[in-house]
Amino acid sequence: MTPMELYERCSQELGSGNWLEDCHQMLRGALDIASVTSPRVFCLGLGCPASSKDARAQLAFLLRTCDVLSIDRSKVSAYDPVFAAEDVNLLTALGVAYLDDNKRGRYPIGSPTLLFMPHCDAKLYENILRENWSRDRLPHLFMLCNLFSEYLDSTPSRQLAARFPCLTRLAPYLVVRALPSGSPFPTAFTSTAVQFVTPQALPVDSDRAFWDLPPAAANDDAAGHEGGPRQGCLL
Repeated sequence: MTPMELYERCSQELGSGNWLEDCHQMLRGALDIASVTSPRVFCLGLGCPASSKDARAQLAFLLRTCDVLSIDRSKVSAYDPVFAAEDVNLLTALGVAYLDDNKRGRYPIGSPTLLFMPHCDAKLYENILRENWSRDRLPHLFMLCNLFSEYLDSTPSRQLAARFPCLTRLAPYLVVRALPSGSPFPTAFTSTAVQFVTPQALPVDSDRAFWDLPPAAANDDAAGHEGGPRQGCLL
């Protein structure tokens, strides 16, 4: 089967049962709480949808969600350094723009944006939060990704402040809504949740213990690539 045929079959399987509809109902409620309408969409760390069943399911989930939420596909962009030519061709055929530069998550987000970042390395999340570490920008990040709490719980406390200061500081203020259980592709959506912060929940500007960040780690440029250790072309 061609990558497009595999994608279409996967999309149909994803829509069987009530799971996808339940997800969309939850997402609508979360978007209302976040006061987000018609966001643009960044998909980072997807893996290889032309060859990976999980990546295909994640892509189908994202695009079916965009269709249900009336988000035009011209507003959807994707990047992963592991994309092969067949992945880019599939994305293009589906109307998704391919970002051809690896910013390692350092995208300035100046307007409401759905960040779909499945199974990425914690450093990638840290990088995008650091790039947007302000009262104006953080509420623009409507993140659909792995639970931050799982990364924090698995990291020794003595390392958290040094390695992931943004994740560590922001986590207590996040609104978190986990995807329902019962996905037809359970490994594709393990520990996946909506996570965002409202403007009123953030600390005041004078709280410098929150807003003043330590310098980025010296090995920052070598870490946090799109497509973390749990995702890849051979899944």
